[in-house]
Amino acid sequence: MANLMLRKPAIEMATDAQPGNPAAGKEYPPIERRAKLSSADFFSGYVAKGVPVVVSGALNRCPALARWTFDHLRRVSGQRFVKLKQGLADEGVAGLRTVDARLSEYLDQLEAYQPRLESDEMAAKDRPPYFHDVPLLGVLPDAANDLRGFPSHYFPGWYRPYWLQFAQFFLGPKHSLTPLHFDCLLTHNLFFQVAGRKRFILLDHDQLPYCYRYRWRWCEVDAENPNFVRHPLFREAQVRECTVEPGDMLYMPPGMLHHVRSLDCAISFNVDWHTRESSVRGILALGRGMPLKNVYYNTVIALGLCTGVSAKRVLPWYRSYLNYVS
Repeated sequence: MANLMLRKPAIEMATDAQPGNPAAGKEYPPIERRAKLSSADFFSGYVAKGVPVVVSGALNRCPALARWTFDHLRRVSGQRFVKLKQGLADEGVAGLRTVDARLSEYLDQLEAYQPRLESDEMAAKDRPPYFHDVPLLGVLPDAANDLRGFPSHYFPGWYRPYWLQFAQFFLGPKHSLTPLHFDCLLTHNLFFQVAGRKRFILLDHDQLPYCYRYRWRWCEVDAENPNFVRHPLFREAQVRECTVEPGDMLYMPPGMLHHVRSLDCAISFNVDWHTRESSVRGILALGRGMPLKNVYYNTVIALGLCTGVSAKRVLPWYRSYLNYVS
């Protein structure tokens, strides 16, 4: 069971959509997928144009794809106490709360849940909490060794030497969910899948009026199974999707709405990052309702990008954001 998340799925995405499966529901056109993508083409063709893309196999040279198993997590960090999120649900985040647990005990929960789910002894809604959006180095302090060969050329130069300091870790059971939302600092987002698969449902930020926003960045619509009686405007939304598999990288431009479902027990990490232009837009978003705390973090990054102060010197002022439950 220790390598549970690294098994090849027995069924493909198309057969996951069955009655009683919360991932069943509406299908959308896919976003573009590239097998290879140079950094020049990435920045000119996708970042500059605000277009999402999946890069297949971006992590294939990294030992982490084979090394990050439950056994490895137990050896490295099993005795650490971690903060888990309970209440990320199809209905929204009104019931969101955090739960403290020892990582080894959480891994035991995940291992016990999967066979009970497959034998119908447990329902998807009764899944364990989600180890969601926490500093990667707090879980895997030697991650740099496991990520040799990482494609850091997909980051702007300011971030490149220190990208690992900005990385956030995700681990959760099958059916783990983050409901429809956008990233709270309006950053660019590079998302990397290490084990298992995740389905992303994506909308450009200009589709927000169709999505019934609340609490600044969350949306009422269940993008997997939209209720057009409650949310009729969502019929007009332009929606796309993708499935990220082990080794894949997904790029999402600033403000992109995304609804994320784990199709397997999954390990992932991501890095939120700014350009000068996006950091300034993030500061100006104060006028559109961005919380003042978020504006502060955008200002910190903007000062570094615009003045040439290194990311290393800026990080002490930004680090609290990486543990920010928004």
